Amino acid sequence: MDSGIINSVGGLGLFLLGMVILTRGLKELAGDTIRRMIAKFTKSLVTGITTGAIVTAVLQSSSATTVTAVGFAGAGLLTLSQSLGIVLGANLGTTITGWIVALFGFKFKLGLVAFPLILVGVILNLFARKRIAAAGFALAGFGLIFVGIDSLQIGMSGLTDSVTPKSFPPDTWMGRLLLVFIGVGITLVTQSSSAGVAMALTAVSTGTISLPQASAMVIGFDVGTTFTALMATLGGSVAARRTGLAHVFYNVVTAIVAYFLLPVYIWVWNHYINSGSNASPEFALVAFHSLFNFVGILFLIPFIGQFSRLITRIIPQAVNDQTERLEESLIQNPNVAIEASRSTLADVFQSILQLLRTILSFEVDRTQISQELERYRDTLETTSLYMRRINISESDRETLRCYQEVLLALDHIQRLTRRCIERERLDATRNVKKLSDIVDQLACLVTQTQQSFEIRSAMLEEQSLEQFWLELDQNQKVTRRQLTASTTKAGVEYEALLGQLDAYRWLIRVSYHLWRVVHHLQSARIISNEGKQKSQNSN
Repeated sequence: MDSGIINSVGGLGLFLLGMVILTRGLKELAGDTIRRMIAKFTKSLVTGITTGAIVTAVLQSSSATTVTAVGFAGAGLLTLSQSLGIVLGANLGTTITGWIVALFGFKFKLGLVAFPLILVGVILNLFARKRIAAAGFALAGFGLIFVGIDSLQIGMSGLTDSVTPKSFPPDTWMGRLLLVFIGVGITLVTQSSSAGVAMALTAVSTGTISLPQASAMVIGFDVGTTFTALMATLGGSVAARRTGLAHVFYNVVTAIVAYFLLPVYIWVWNHYINSGSNASPEFALVAFHSLFNFVGILFLIPFIGQFSRLITRIIPQAVNDQTERLEESLIQNPNVAIEASRSTLADVFQSILQLLRTILSFEVDRTQISQELERYRDTLETTSLYMRRINISESDRETLRCYQEVLLALDHIQRLTRRCIERERLDATRNVKKLSDIVDQLACLVTQTQQSFEIRSAMLEEQSLEQFWLELDQNQKVTRRQLTASTTKAGVEYEALLGQLDAYRWLIRVSYHLWRVVHHLQSARIISNEGKQKSQNSN
């Protein structure tokens, strides 16, 4: 086999390995800080685009950014428009890889310098701890990328006699279309658009392919990435499938814009930018890559509302599936998995609040309530099993704290469902004014809490629930004596008195669980946890 082919294939393999190592090292170095940053700063479409671009540039992985966006959207932490912003920004951010390769791989020729970088990175990874070790791993991946680029250059330089621009489809409308499909094919094989861009940059640098031909292939690289994203969302939640479909639509529309923009760009490059100078074709290629992604974003922003509605119509909301957010793919992202669990519990709790309103109003269909409680118990059990599989580093205290808060919320919701089964205890309150007044007050608080939960982004008012429980608990002895005294005077049977006392204990426990569920669900939120009081010591 020709040595040029061997060097080229080996160089591509080293580049891909370097990208994997670099991304993994950067993920470990950043920890869950990146994910919390996405949740905190993504407030609108524009901030989503900015955050997506920055995070992708830092992590050197658009897929990692997209998976996080999908997870947060599925958990209800981001709207479809906000998650779309992150995906659009991730597409723009991934073009930074091309600039890094063009600048350091071709301009400054870091191939030889990369070997010591790899050694230093490996030593740090072997002998240092935690973040320094992760930084060493990332440094080794960074060096390996440029060793791969160097090998690619050597290999393609050896192919210049046998492979020329004439070996590829010509720079015509049909020829460019074929080159786009070639680019799609390369991305499907390598599973990395960055690898395709690196190959195109090397080919342009060595003269194996012309700038217009390489530019057409780069369009195909962007389209090819959508296939991977679409396959990853199959069988996923509604939010995941919507985001995956939106990613495909955006990249296809951007590719169409880029396809017709290409001749204009090449003409401007040849007649103005490269006229009378020896401008680098590598920088022309990465500039085109960034340009058409940026133009695609500008083209879509005015129609984002209509675009979101179209995606929503194509993939409608699932029918009453509270466990849909608990996706298998999110387990590897603790913060996202925890938020998905929290949102699932919030949905169940909201349903239980509605059920509790019915119970407190004595409009009880016993069969229907039993069926609903059974469904909620199944959902809670599924959530519990899901949470057991989430692995969290002990060093990540904030994520661990959120995890514990969700577990405590789960425990209190399970206890609350058991209290709902004991709804017969309320019968003793019907003819006792003091108890019926407490029932009415509790029903009012339940209604207010349910209305607050309908606004996911709102901070919940837990103080009124806490105060209500404290009053019941502190007045327990006095109330028991009052009930005993009044029933004795009225000649009420002993069994009726026991029922009233039992009903009062039931109201105390229900109000306590309501307060603790609201407290723990709110404390577990990834957004707006700064400045919030730490978890209270009573559980």
